[in-house]
This record gives sequence, C-alpha cells and structure tokens, in this order.
Amino acid sequence: MSAVFSPWTLAIAGILTIIATLASPNAALWAACVLALPIAVWLLGGRQAYRVLLWLIAINWLTVIGDVVSADLTGHVISEGGLGPYAVEAIIWSLCAILALALGMRWGMRLWLFRSTGRTGMGSPAADERGVSLNRIIASYFASLILFQILGSIAAFVPTLAQPVLALTLIKFVCVYLLAAKVFESENGYSWLFLVLLLETVSGLVGFFSAYKEAYIVTLIALVSSRRPMSVRMWLLGITAVMTVAWLSLFWTAVKKEYRYHVFQNPIEQRLAWVAGRLLSNSVDYGDAVTKIFERIGYTKFYAQVIARQDTGSLRSGFNFYTEAVRHILTPRVLFPDKSTLNDSKLTTALLGLKIPSDTSISVGYIAQAHVDFGFPGLLLPVLIIGVMIGAAAKYFMTRPAPLLIREAFTTATLFLVFSIGENIDKSLGGFVVDCLAMGLALKFGYPMIARWLAESAPIYSGNSIGKIRT
Repeated sequence: MSAVFSPWTLAIAGILTIIATLASPNAALWAACVLALPIAVWLLGGRQAYRVLLWLIAINWLTVIGDVVSADLTGHVISEGGLGPYAVEAIIWSLCAILALALGMRWGMRLWLFRSTGRTGMGSPAADERGVSLNRIIASYFASLILFQILGSIAAFVPTLAQPVLALTLIKFVCVYLLAAKVFESENGYSWLFLVLLLETVSGLVGFFSAYKEAYIVTLIALVSSRRPMSVRMWLLGITAVMTVAWLSLFWTAVKKEYRYHVFQNPIEQRLAWVAGRLLSNSVDYGDAVTKIFERIGYTKFYAQVIARQDTGSLRSGFNFYTEAVRHILTPRVLFPDKSTLNDSKLTTALLGLKIPSDTSISVGYIAQAHVDFGFPGLLLPVLIIGVMIGAAAKYFMTRPAPLLIREAFTTATLFLVFSIGENIDKSLGGFVVDCLAMGLALKFGYPMIARWLAESAPIYSGNSIGKIRT
C-alpha cells in the first residue's frame, strides 16, 4: 500500500518526530531511535518487503523505545545515575540488533532454497478475488473457532503434544487475514469484519492473557498489504483499529491485576459484566496506565542490568543460552517426556538476582541473552541468523502454489508473533520452528482439501450489511 510510504505521510511523521525529539530530555537517544527505524526498513527492502516483516521490525523497535518514552513521561534522563551509561548502551545495542535482524530478513528472502513453483498464478486483485469467496471465508472463520476449542482440549489432555497442537490454532488468523484482505480488495463485507473484530475483542478481554490485539494486528497488516487505493472506509477502519487497540491496552494495563486475582475465576457471564462495567465507568486511571504500559513495553532495562552485572564481574559465566535453545529443539517433548519445563523467571533470577513471585513470568529477552553468550558486537551474528530464518520462512510461504491472498494469509499468521525482543531465545526459537512446521503442513496438505470449495464463485454484493451476504 503506497499511502504508507507516500511523501506526505513520511513528511508529517518526520515533523512530529522532530518536535517530540527536541522536547525530550533524552533527545540524543531519540535521535538514534528515529534514525534506526528508516534504516531498518531500508535494509529490509522498503515498500518491496513483505508487510508482516515490516511489522516485526516495527514492534521490536517499539519495544526498544518503550523505555525512552517511559523516561520522558516521568521526566527522567536515562544517561544519569549509576545504571545510566548501561541503559544507554542497552538501547543503542538493541537498535543495532534490530538493524542486523532486518538485514538478515532481507538475505533470508533472497535464499535460493525456496523458489516459486511456477503455479502460484494469481497475483492481480481481480484474480485474487476469484481465488477466494467471501462467504466461504466467513464460514471458515467460524469453523476455525470450533477447531480452536478442540485443539485446546487436545493440548490439555495430552501435554506432550501441546506445542505442535496449539500451533495449529494460528489457522484462525489465516481466516481473519483472508476476511480482511477480501473486504479491502472488494470493498464489500465490512459488517462481517466488524463482527469478527468484536468477537475477538470480547473473547480476548475475558481470557487470562487478554488476547484481543492479535486480530487487529492481522487486520492492519492486511490493510497495508492491500493493492487497492485507500478508500475512506479503509482509512476509517485503520484509524479505528489503532485507537481501539491503544484504548483496550491502556484499559487492560489498569485493571489486569484486579481481574486476574479477583474476577477471572468467576463464570464467564460475570466476567463479561465486570469488564463491561469497568469499560463504561470513569474509575479507570488512564493517565497512570500510559506510564505503566510503556514501562511494560520497554525491555532494555533488563538488558542494561545484564550489561552492568557483566561489567562489574558479578555475572557468572557458562549460561550458553543459544546452545541450550538448539538442544531444547532437538529433544522434542513427545520423544523426551521428562524434558525440563522452560522457566523464564528462574533464568532471570540467575542473571539479575531478582526475586520474582511464583505466579509471575519475567524474561530478559533473546538480545540480552545473546549479549551474555557472545558480547557486543558478537551478538549481532546470532540475531542476523534469526533474521535469515524469518526471511527464509516468509519466502517459503510466499512461493507455495496457492493464490496470493492465501500465501499472504499463511505468511502473516505464521510470523506476526515470532521473536519478540521480550522473549527468551528458547521459547522464541522453539515456537518459531513448531509454528512454521505446523502451518507449512497445513498449507501443503490442509488447504488443497478445501481449495475448490473456498474458491467457489460468490454472488455479486451490492452492500455491506450482514444480511446481504448470501450462501
């Protein structure tokens, strides 16, 4: 979508960024952060890059600048204090890691291992509209909700198969992407898209981990991937989606402790009533939530503590996080049922000496772990390799014999949650491998079984109301 990279959009963003930078007590760090993002996008390939990869760069960049924003909100100068120099290093080196990640993705997309089969065929908007049917996509989404529940039950019943089984739940986001992309391409069916987003919001808000953001993220990736000119409705939906995610994130940050410890164990109707009551009330302190959410987003503070402990000699050696992550993958639980369970908080305690409650999980992130294993600039090599793997995975899914919308949907659903900076390498790498394998099998063997049904010709839609979608 060229509007995202248009000169006007970039100029407005640049002006606002300069104003914010000059007003910040951490102007030098802001300048580094602002410079790093366009360089990372350029290394990735700019407007030629797959949009889900641009999303991964953007979300990791937001994780890095979270601590800068948090410091600005509290009037704190990051470079001051005993930990200040280490905090600055953690931010700068994290930005360098993002650049290495972007470069690795670019190289991964150019690997000769995965080439087009020559049968991908459909690439124009008109051809893609014939490749999938809107009403069949809607039916597939509701079927995926049933599949989601079945897979969850299987995972609970057979814990050794939990990770590969739960990886298949990403199929739901394939359906969400297809629905959003089809709506944007055809300019029909907006009511169905709003209904799906509403369902995902409600179900996400009453869960323990509040999984309401994912459907919005996938929808926004579909929006910026659209090959059609931006319409007024597309702009309105995009702005509404961003504002909704921001509002719900602030709300959840403010109430999640109370909800988890005092409300979650109640029946679902009581949870729904409680969430609705708090959303409509004036009792939520959104000002405090803004500060808390950026404190939560930012992960460089733990990296800074790791650097400080290593510099003072109080950090023991021999962790070998990346070697252990590879070993963990090569010993699948289905074959090694006695394999130890991953414990992020235990590793964080060993690294930082923090006392973490048993009901809380805190990780230092795979970049900090790379620093422990390899130092700087040595950490850039494993991060570069991670980028190559992500880019190669995207190239694989985008070169399969399927309509373009199907390929984009599987690529997005598989990769949009991988390798967040806040995750440790063992979970990130293991989850990435399992997700790619599961979704690769689903695309190779599952999609052909419903391809003809999914592509059945749909009637001509003259409106966007739910009642006008006919089977």
